[in-house]
Amino acid sequence: MKHFLFCLLLITIVQAGFSQVSYPISTYNPTPDAFRYLLLTNQQIEDNDTINEEIIDLSTPMLIDSVLGRKKEHHHVFLLGWFIHAFGGYNWRAIDMVKQKFVGTIRGDGRSGEEEYTEYDINFDLYCHLHKYLWKAFTSYDRQRKIHRQDIRAQFHYHHYKGTNYNEQPFVRDTNNADMYLYREHCELTPQREFRPMLNYLFYPTLPGIDMDRHPNFGNRYPSMGFYGASCLDCNHNCHPEIHPYEWIWWMNLHNGTVKDKTWLVGLLKDGSNRFHHWSHNPKTGKISIPFAFKVTDKTAKDRLITIEHLVFNYFIDSNLKKLDLPANVFGTDHRSLEVKFTDDRGGPIPVTVAFSNVMIGSGLRYWFSEVNWDEKGHILSGYLNMATSVHDLYTMRVTMSGQ
Repeated sequence: MKHFLFCLLLITIVQAGFSQVSYPISTYNPTPDAFRYLLLTNQQIEDNDTINEEIIDLSTPMLIDSVLGRKKEHHHVFLLGWFIHAFGGYNWRAIDMVKQKFVGTIRGDGRSGEEEYTEYDINFDLYCHLHKYLWKAFTSYDRQRKIHRQDIRAQFHYHHYKGTNYNEQPFVRDTNNADMYLYREHCELTPQREFRPMLNYLFYPTLPGIDMDRHPNFGNRYPSMGFYGASCLDCNHNCHPEIHPYEWIWWMNLHNGTVKDKTWLVGLLKDGSNRFHHWSHNPKTGKISIPFAFKVTDKTAKDRLITIEHLVFNYFIDSNLKKLDLPANVFGTDHRSLEVKFTDDRGGPIPVTVAFSNVMIGSGLRYWFSEVNWDEKGHILSGYLNMATSVHDLYTMRVTMSGQ
């Protein structure tokens, strides 16, 4: 019995301790500009919204339930929600039946106020410098113009409100001289009620009293951010464009107390407002890629570190990960730290240490590296850290890359 307990303890220590895994360097190309931007100081990135957005745009999210189950969604307040949807046209209308990615810079944020029925939206007003997302916004505003709806509630509550003029920008435009600040994508989601206090302190502001510029994960009122979710028109008002609900959300904290360390915040959340039965499902099963770039002056040095911190999350459904197309060389959270050796046939392996904030044996989380590139002339190692999960309600994390 004593020998059995000793062996069990030894296995636990090994699991929670240090392990190794290898990944081949797949290409030897010059480093693309967007990856090179990761080597700039945090202040240089913050000073240029376009560069910030190009970095954010490197991330690619996906979800198993990426196809919307219905063209329209509506409020579910007894029979009233169905009635105003069926006879008044008050609803959310999908612009695309597949969930969309948008990247831009925030120029406004807030909450929907006191919880009304089940609605408590955490809102962001997104404006896009990158043309591919600005052109997506054009499509949304063209669809709004075609519907030609006025916001009756705004006219009732605000006497100065003059209605929507569909004969001028943003609905009529010269694309060579379009004012990007007229093309707002309103991003909304109601987090589950029981997680809002933890999200407020560990992830992003959800409660009164803490604004983005004072939140430890932002430190800036106008960050660049990425969102993935249902692209729709909110016809409960004047059919303005929204990402509602957003389900993947990610950004870089450029006020992490260092000059160059790159800190990413990533969240996967299910809408908790009981309004989107066909657009947002449990469990949330998907994956996301996070870019990295290290300036390598000494290949043998072991100061390159990626730290993964689990923030706010609910229970995982590990068996659902088989629905994702994951590579064979994934690793989980069974170890406190992991030495990754990027094998380079031209000059020996390049080590990077991956450390976890805490060990979670058997959790529904998997990680792996992909598209690893060694720029021999620039001495830059770059690629993607990928994360996959299947979780009920939410999973949020902080990823810090240091040693550049």
